[in-house]
Amino acid sequence: MKKKQELLKALTAAGMQPFEFKSGNGSIVVTAHGARVLGAFTSDGAENAFFVNDELADPVKAAAFLAKEHVLGGDRLWIAPERGIFFTGNTEKDGVTTPAPVDPGQYRIAKLAGDTIKFVNEFVTPFHQVKESAVRGNVERTIRIIENPFAYAPDVVPSGRVQFVGYEINSRFELLAAPKDDLALGLWFLIQLVVPQGGYVYVPTLGRTKITDYYEPTGADYLRVEENHVRFKLDSTNRHKIGVRKTEVTGKIAYLSNEHQGKATLVVRNFLNNPSANYADVPLHTPAGTQDSVQSYNHFTGPSGFGEIEFHSPGVTRGMAEPVVTDSNQVWIFTGARADLVAIAGRLLGLPAQVFAV
Repeated sequence: MKKKQELLKALTAAGMQPFEFKSGNGSIVVTAHGARVLGAFTSDGAENAFFVNDELADPVKAAAFLAKEHVLGGDRLWIAPERGIFFTGNTEKDGVTTPAPVDPGQYRIAKLAGDTIKFVNEFVTPFHQVKESAVRGNVERTIRIIENPFAYAPDVVPSGRVQFVGYEINSRFELLAAPKDDLALGLWFLIQLVVPQGGYVYVPTLGRTKITDYYEPTGADYLRVEENHVRFKLDSTNRHKIGVRKTEVTGKIAYLSNEHQGKATLVVRNFLNNPSANYADVPLHTPAGTQDSVQSYNHFTGPSGFGEIEFHSPGVTRGMAEPVVTDSNQVWIFTGARADLVAIAGRLLGLPAQVFAV
């Protein structure tokens, strides 16, 4: 399902109600099931920049797959913290779940107009850190296709030689009930990327930052921390997950693939970062939290697997007068020669070209 028509056919057969939105040569495929962007194509003939679970390719397998707990792929929305909502205990061995009320949720289409679609999901999900307790909330998620950020400045970078698609997600989360007044909960945005050629995540930083390992220790073969950026390898070979502290985050994270047959892919996410806010996600090993607003995960299933770029909104608590958080973020995807993409990445991230040398 690398091609757009293959994806649309499979999603329709699976009853997932896909919608295609186009701008110029680029297009995105959005599903009502899960309220997510499952396809991102810089041209009609381009391959999907996002990972999609292969179980969806066959209608019979898809029906069984969707009937149970599942991970679809694409650009999804979770609720943080993972510890308590996804992890059912204090260690991995205690169990992990993907709660259906959160993902895929029971999203309904609240509005469909032109290049924009809005979804709403009111959910109740268990919170496993407090016995017989639950979190209740309401999520609004509006997705629209957007222009190339260089549309009105074509001379800034060699964008004329590359292909592009982009979209924006505007979200609102209202916390309606929680087991404790001081329990912080927030929006958690995750893109699952295809990484058959491997590549690197780049996080520009304001000075040298502090990195958190969420699982196995990450060595120098996967991680580089410099005065102005963090680089983290995605190849779906060895499991690693890192977090980047909010204090140094600039509000951007990018993935730049290695070049294959003269082509590479650049995915940039532009988001709001608030160093004064309380970020809700916490590692299993540090329940007090490490205040990471950016994360990246490398899976371990080989070339057909995936890697992730992730960010969090500030958290809200039941004890707040108005426990509501809003977010607006943009995703810009470019394909073309890696040298051209380096120039674009440097401009968008504010990093010199030598940072992207491999």
